[in-house]
Amino acid sequence: MSAIGRMACSISHDMRHSLTAIYANAEFLERHDLCTSVQADLLLEIQQAVLAMTERLDSLLQFGSGGRKNPLVRRRISLVVEKALAAVKFHPDGQNVSITVGTFPPTEADVDARNLESAIYNLLLNACQAATHSTQMPAVKVQLMEADERIYITILDNGPGIPASVRRTLFEPFATAGKPNGTGLGLTLVRQIAEEHGGSVRLEESNPGKTMFTLSLPKRRSPALQA
Repeated sequence: MSAIGRMACSISHDMRHSLTAIYANAEFLERHDLCTSVQADLLLEIQQAVLAMTERLDSLLQFGSGGRKNPLVRRRISLVVEKALAAVKFHPDGQNVSITVGTFPPTEADVDARNLESAIYNLLLNACQAATHSTQMPAVKVQLMEADERIYITILDNGPGIPASVRRTLFEPFATAGKPNGTGLGLTLVRQIAEEHGGSVRLEESNPGKTMFTLSLPKRRSPALQA
């Protein structure tokens, strides 16, 4: 309960901060002496604040829903990955990051496409945010592979790495890995979604210049996952 209380206080603080920024910028936009570039900057700040609030609410709702609601359907995994990539490139934290992809095989699996896209999006966004702290050009690489009836989605970034002090609790609720505006639910939801598919997510490696996560899924649903 104490963790939930801390989370509620953090969310309340972040929401209040975002709303204050939206209100202040909206007041500035009422002025008639602003040039076009200043107006565009104020609008961008409002859009970013709304996006941040929406992401926090979505994380809370998904975490609180407690389980998969949609049936698993046969889908080409590369299409799910590509949708997540498109969404991340639209996000402000992904716009200045070089994102490269390997050759995606036409592999299919039984998945909840919407939830799986959300899990991949969370991993990609984390990678982009980490890469922006790189000493080199921010870069993220995505690979999709298959072996032994399993599918592996690997995401690498060239950021500074994850502190050793938080690695053991990385997938637990409300662990933020030091991100000042994180909800602490992104990786928890990734693990939840992976397990709902009979899969898993792992931190394979984390060093300065290279951090790698792997999300693995079975190609076929097990009897226990029947909708």
